[in-house]
Amino acid sequence: MKKESESHNFYVRLLLTIASGLSFLIYVFVYRIFRYRYEVVIGNLSKSFPDSSREQIEHYAQEYYRHMGDLVVESLLFVLVNDATRRKFANYTNAGLLERFYQGGRNIVTLASHCGNWEYMIDIPRVLNVKSYTAYTPLSNQWIDSYILKLRSSFGVTLFAKKYFFRNALSVLKNRNEPCIVVVIADQRPAGGSAKQTVQFLDQSTRVQTGAERLALASGAAVLFLECIKKSRFHYDYTFHVVTEDAEHCQAMEITEAYYRILEENILKSPAHWLWSHKRWKPLPEPEAEPSFSC
Repeated sequence: MKKESESHNFYVRLLLTIASGLSFLIYVFVYRIFRYRYEVVIGNLSKSFPDSSREQIEHYAQEYYRHMGDLVVESLLFVLVNDATRRKFANYTNAGLLERFYQGGRNIVTLASHCGNWEYMIDIPRVLNVKSYTAYTPLSNQWIDSYILKLRSSFGVTLFAKKYFFRNALSVLKNRNEPCIVVVIADQRPAGGSAKQTVQFLDQSTRVQTGAERLALASGAAVLFLECIKKSRFHYDYTFHVVTEDAEHCQAMEITEAYYRILEENILKSPAHWLWSHKRWKPLPEPEAEPSFSC
C-alpha cells in the first residue's frame, strides 16, 4: 500500500510538472502571440474596475491569461488522478451544509458561475453523495459531443439537454423522496430575442437570465450559491452560501439579484479568475416576450 501511495505521488508530481509546462505554453500563445480576445478582456476589466489604473488592469489581464492556460490543462488533469488527489484539487469547505436541507425534505438549486474552475464541479455527486443534475448544450461534432457526455456522466452527473432542462429539472426537484442537487451556471449572457431583466453588476447595467430563479420558485427548492476561489495553481476552494432556504417565499428577481451580489463579491476576492474573455455585455437585439420555459 505504501509503495502504491508513493508511486501515485510521483505520478501526480510528474503530471503537475507537465501540466505547468503546457499551461505556460498556452499562456504564451493566447496572450503573447495571438492576443486572444485581448480587447474584450481589457474592455471588460476596465469597465468593471473603473478606479483601477491601466497598469492594474493589464496585470489582471495577464493573470487571467495565465489562469486560462491552467483551465485548459486542469480539465484533463482532473480525470487522470485518483479520488484522493481530486479532493485536494477541489476542496469543498462546507459540504455538510446541504444535509440539513435534505433532512427537511427540501431539494437544492445551486447557482454556480465562471469563477475559478467550473469543470471541477463534475465531481459533485461523489463529494456530496447525492444525485446531481445540470444543463448540457449538445455540440455539432458528434464525436466530441459523445466524449464529453461520457466523461461527465462517468462522474455521476446526469445531463439534461438545454432544450428540455427546465421541465426535467423541475420534475426531479419536486420529488422530495429522492434528495438531489441541480447545478446551474447562471452568469452567462442571455440569448438575443427574448425579454430579460437587468441588474447592476460590476459597475454596469447587466441583462441577466432568470431561468434558474423561476426553476427555484416553481419547485420551492432551497437556493445556494457555490463560491469558487483559486487557492494555488490547480487547487480551488468551493464554499456554499445560502441564498434562500425556501424559494417559495421569494419575490420576483430577489434570487437573481442576490446571486449577482454574491457573485460580485466572489470576483472581487479573486479578480483575475472570472471569464473575462466572454462578451458578457455585448448589446442584445430588441427583446420579444420571454418563452415560459427558457432557461
